[in-house]
Amino acid sequence: MWLSSENDQNICGCVIRLLGIAFFGFALVACGEMSIHQLSQNNQDSLKKVMVTDVRSREGQIYTRELRQKLHIGGKSSAAYLLNSEIETASSATISVQGAASSLKKMSMTTTFELNDVETGETLYADSVSGDATLGSVSSLYGQDESESHARERLAVLLAQRVGRRLQLYFLKQKQ
Repeated sequence: MWLSSENDQNICGCVIRLLGIAFFGFALVACGEMSIHQLSQNNQDSLKKVMVTDVRSREGQIYTRELRQKLHIGGKSSAAYLLNSEIETASSATISVQGAASSLKKMSMTTTFELNDVETGETLYADSVSGDATLGSVSSLYGQDESESHARERLAVLLAQRVGRRLQLYFLKQKQ
């Protein structure tokens, strides 16, 4: 054995313990500068003041309903901000699996949004988020239509949640 003596084994154990302590010490020092903030009441009040404009499509209706539910927790306040959004769905691409009789479709959806001040009309924050969904392989035309419809709905909800998180982060950053 490469550690033949008991003294060498004790030294090796001490070195391993010291390295472990040093690692955890460095981890604590590295995390010392990290600040974690909760969604405070002031931040929630700012989110309640966001007026979400309607998007004219089925997935737009789902998107705005989900976004309003996420932003207006506990009720809506008088509008101080206006959120304009546009949703764009990319064409579905067919993915075929070699040796299989089925194919999958991939759908991408992107929303571009702007947060404007109601009084000045100034754009405070603008960004875009996107999401992807894979549609199942269904042989019937009705099943394919339903699968695509459900994918659009799932993506609309996903994008609304992502936009809501971006707005939470924006207002949290403004309060600091």
